Amino acid sequence: MGFLNTLIERELPDEVKKWLEEEIKEQDERYAKIVQEMKDLDPTRDQWYEEFFARLKKYGFNEDGDRRVKIAEEQLPVKPDREHKVVY
Repeated sequence: MGFLNTLIERELPDEVKKWLEEEIKEQDERYAKIVQEMKDLDPTRDQWYEEFFARLKKYGFNEDGDRRVKIAEEQLPVKPDREHKVVY
């Protein structure tokens, strides 16, 4: 038996099937709620990015010890043309 052939075919009891269906439904509902909350947070998140980039341009970041490096405008990342992903 190789590593990829570890699946054992068996019939699950109806009670287990019902529990799995309920659990999957609950997880999908929780995931949809989290995705919606993340979408609602988009304007605030964009503001956080702008504030963070402003601090990087003005104060820089610690490269080594107390040596600070300022970031030029053209070196800042560009916002991608997609939504934020929720991964679980």
